[in-house]
Amino acid sequence: MEPIVSPRKAELLGSTFRRLVRRGALARVSKLLARTRPEDVALQLRGLMPSEQAVVFRILLAEYRESAGDVLTGLEPSLRSHLFEELEPQEIAGLLGQMPVDDAVSVVEDLPSELRASVMALTERSELEEVQEQLTYDDDSAGRIMDPHFFALSEKTTVGEAIAVIQKGEDVENIFYLYVVDSEGRLVGVTSLRQLLLNPPETPLASLMSRAIIRADVDTDQEDVADLATRYDLLAIPIVDGDRLVGIVTVDDIIDVVREEATEDFFKMVGTSDDEIVYQDRSFKVFRIRFPWLVVNLAGLAVAGLLIHWFEFRLSEAMFLLPFVPVVMGMGGNIGSQTSTIAVRGLATGRITLDRATSRQFVWQQFKVGVLIGLACAGLAAAGALMLPRLPWLGLEGEVALLPYALVVGVSLFLAILVASVNGAFIPLVFEKLGIDPAVAAGPLVTTSNDISGIIIYFGLASLLIGYLIP
Repeated sequence: MEPIVSPRKAELLGSTFRRLVRRGALARVSKLLARTRPEDVALQLRGLMPSEQAVVFRILLAEYRESAGDVLTGLEPSLRSHLFEELEPQEIAGLLGQMPVDDAVSVVEDLPSELRASVMALTERSELEEVQEQLTYDDDSAGRIMDPHFFALSEKTTVGEAIAVIQKGEDVENIFYLYVVDSEGRLVGVTSLRQLLLNPPETPLASLMSRAIIRADVDTDQEDVADLATRYDLLAIPIVDGDRLVGIVTVDDIIDVVREEATEDFFKMVGTSDDEIVYQDRSFKVFRIRFPWLVVNLAGLAVAGLLIHWFEFRLSEAMFLLPFVPVVMGMGGNIGSQTSTIAVRGLATGRITLDRATSRQFVWQQFKVGVLIGLACAGLAAAGALMLPRLPWLGLEGEVALLPYALVVGVSLFLAILVASVNGAFIPLVFEKLGIDPAVAAGPLVTTSNDISGIIIYFGLASLLIGYLIP
């Protein structure tokens, strides 16, 4: 089976696939499935209706059962949900029972809660005990994503015996490393397949294994497991319960974790959740996900509006200040979002830590960047403030003293950008210190706080200098 290597080829395959399915040419669909990689089949299913997806999937179940699990794993969560609603419970349970446990767990946990409950109700009939057991581990933990089928041998085993066992073809999905355990199943060492080939057959594994093992506990957060694999360039991480080896997290799962965590952070930064992927066709559910953060944003903007109204009584004769209100609020929000995004990703990847030296250095660096950006933007805004009253269609000429006006606009924008830079760097660090996901701080919270501070700075400075603004 050849992979799809170009957009044009993907488009031709997709149109052919849809045309055959909708014509009911199932024999030709079967031949096409035989020539197409499972990952590409999953891609093409997106263009079909749920009932048509079910038709294709039943062909996979009947004729290419080994590929069916890979296709299911490659589908987006929302498509899986639609597909499961079209299939019979026995078909779903039978397929999950034949999939690798970590893949089956991934499929099940991405389902909406009501559909997940109905699928797991079939556990006893379909012998999904391993899946149900793995679902008892905490969400986003190493135990939840690990593969409980791994390759491990006793430390007394020789190189020749180990190679012989490997050649027998154990039922293991991936063999990246050879783990060495004692008589009680405790992880005591690790070696590579390369070492097996380079050493004499009579060499015991105990003499060539490394005892400096990078491992993770079943309760370790999946993001920390991915960080370990990235830091040490490993293709798999052994997972232990105490000292006993119970599973491994392989590179394909690590890639999924990195992508999932990055996606989750981006969703949180705009005040929503990755549950939208699952519920994207359910408007009321999406409304419930987005609405809480929008209420926070609405409250913040209402506070900003009240501040403008309060200042209006003191600055009733200074309506010329209004054109630059969106500038001050918008620039502060933009700079704060940029800085907080850098902070969130830095904390997620480990480039920024909570130790005093690193966090101070990061905040100081963002302060300096804020000074430079603030000076540049303030200069441009001040120049605009000098030119604005000269525009005849605004009718401001003679109503405002140009130099004080430019000073208020420029200094206000400079201070707003500087405060926004510090807020964007500092707030995620505080959230991380409090044990709250810092991605939450990078969205409406930072933007709203910068809007309010910008209004206070702009109108507060104008209040102080109001005697100089009006000639």
